[in-house]
Amino acid sequence: MQSPEQQVAARAVTGEFHLFSYLLGLLTALTLLGGGLWLMRRPEPPPVVLQPPPTPLPTATATATPTPAPIVVFVSGAVARPGLYALAPEARVGDAIAAAGGLLPSASSAVINQAEKLWDGAQVHVPDGSQMVVDGPPAGVSGLLPTPTAAAMALGGVPGGRINLNTASVEELERLPGIGPSKAQAIIANRPYATVDDLERVPGIGAKTLDQLRDYVTAP
Repeated sequence: MQSPEQQVAARAVTGEFHLFSYLLGLLTALTLLGGGLWLMRRPEPPPVVLQPPPTPLPTATATATPTPAPIVVFVSGAVARPGLYALAPEARVGDAIAAAGGLLPSASSAVINQAEKLWDGAQVHVPDGSQMVVDGPPAGVSGLLPTPTAAAMALGGVPGGRINLNTASVEELERLPGIGPSKAQAIIANRPYATVDDLERVPGIGAKTLDQLRDYVTAP
């Protein structure tokens, strides 16, 4: 049996143990409470925002530049190979003559402006040196027919360098701008002509064609 002193000592140890257990439990509770409060008050991380992939910029589509169509011109007169020729849009009279094989030795090259620009449907006529040009051609002659500056070049020394509507042959009339074989025959069939304006009575010749012919013909 324990003595009173031993019982007092045992109760003291038991009390200390209970106090220690109480303090340990209290400390544990405070730790858990503090951890809970910290978790509750901790700021939430910002939401993750998924950015869509960048839209690629549209690439510039190269547009094809259309190639200009060639022009077609008729080369006649004192050239090696008269005929139709397809040339570049920026071609000049000299290019047309070169395509036709160049000038013949008898060509009157001095009256041809080989630097003049061509157009689709133009006619380049190179006069022969045997064809008389009375008083010489006016300034700016190009060899292009029809053109306001083209020389009134005709055969046989016609006064003023013009073809006489009442005496010209079919071949001479066909050298006029806008006059083919059928119109040349019609001009002859409707003779005589008192004035150049009388050409308007010829079928197929209107005011526009007449204006083109005024510098090339004469009547009576």
